[in-house]
Amino acid sequence: MPLSYNVRFRKMNLTGRVLLEKEGEIILMDKGFRMRGKGAQDRGEILYFSDMRDISVENDMISIATFTKDKFEICHAGSQIGQLVKDIYSARNAFLIEALFLKQGKLIQDFDVYFERSNAEGRDLGKGRATLKLYEESLVVVPQEHDAFALSFHFMQMQDFDDDEYTFKVNMEHGTIIHFSQFGNGFEDFQEQFYREMSRIYQEVIHELEYLFIDCQKEKLVKLSHLMRRGKAVRVRDIAKIDKDLATSVVECVFKDEAYAETAAPLRSRVDDDHLFIGLNVADGKKEIYRFMVVFVLSADNVIACTLGSYEKDIRKVQDTYFFRIIMDQGVPEDHVTQKVLELNQACLLLNFVPDPLYKDKRELKNSIYKFAIRKLGFLRILRSSFMARCPSILPELFARNFERVLVKAKVAQKDAHSVE
Repeated sequence: MPLSYNVRFRKMNLTGRVLLEKEGEIILMDKGFRMRGKGAQDRGEILYFSDMRDISVENDMISIATFTKDKFEICHAGSQIGQLVKDIYSARNAFLIEALFLKQGKLIQDFDVYFERSNAEGRDLGKGRATLKLYEESLVVVPQEHDAFALSFHFMQMQDFDDDEYTFKVNMEHGTIIHFSQFGNGFEDFQEQFYREMSRIYQEVIHELEYLFIDCQKEKLVKLSHLMRRGKAVRVRDIAKIDKDLATSVVECVFKDEAYAETAAPLRSRVDDDHLFIGLNVADGKKEIYRFMVVFVLSADNVIACTLGSYEKDIRKVQDTYFFRIIMDQGVPEDHVTQKVLELNQACLLLNFVPDPLYKDKRELKNSIYKFAIRKLGFLRILRSSFMARCPSILPELFARNFERVLVKAKVAQKDAHSVE
């Protein structure tokens, strides 16, 4: 039976003018909640979680900002206000876990913890009691009074267990730092299972890389697997630091098809190994079945190009190449290379290398599973706003003509993204 609370609510527009104000009830549902006035004839209004931008609570008032620019306020819940807030977040977080693709793999176990989250500058991003859900490839933090968020294993820069203090610290590549404590009796169990899942991931990656690069020493493939994880694009120069021959082999895995190599020649001629990034996600190393992601960073031209594709032995399945402008508030494009590649990696790994959310118009994605993600995920919004063009990666002459148009377009400040035909 749905949960319901007696409240007073009102709806306001962008200017603050009250559009609706009633005494009634709020009824929680899987995809949102219904606000209904008193009286059997009042069917009420449904506010969907997918339309909610932010929730804030102050002085027994719940304020909800929406993507449609309306604002809702809920109050007069009396002594039940605390439980109402928790129930709203509980229902909303269940929605967020699915809509933002937070869970990666199967659920292993839940743990009751206390978390503290901050950014690289130390600014508080939230703290409190939470359920820590351990999945096969991610940790999902479900706070009692904050939005749920995920920590993908593939973007963890550092993990540290303190066995004396029973705490766990994670540093993410994008700068976020999270401390976990107050595990109760579950600390050792969590530590054991976390390490087991991390080890399993690496072993799976290394196993397939050993077949693909059969002449390379295993300890070098261990280092490569740490860099690439599940297909992250990494700097070719960093691969060469592990082994120059290995770096050459990785590059050959992408450009072994002559037609694609010829098509990509205008891009390759403009980048060195510091500005060429490659990711391989190997499904079957013995049969040479793998997916690739290659990123060309043309700092001087203010352009980043990304090609997604795959191979089954010598059968190429190259998709389009996507072009993005390097948007920045200050500095020069070269200063933002690492951040821009991280944004592409986050989008591709989170969305399983589906390119549609990177460039398609919101109207095309209106009924897709990516609708909420393109509204809520910062790195995805940045990529979409910086998108310039896409072009097939199998026709060298067409690609060369369109690439020249991209270089011209990159020099002109434009707000809207367009597709090169």
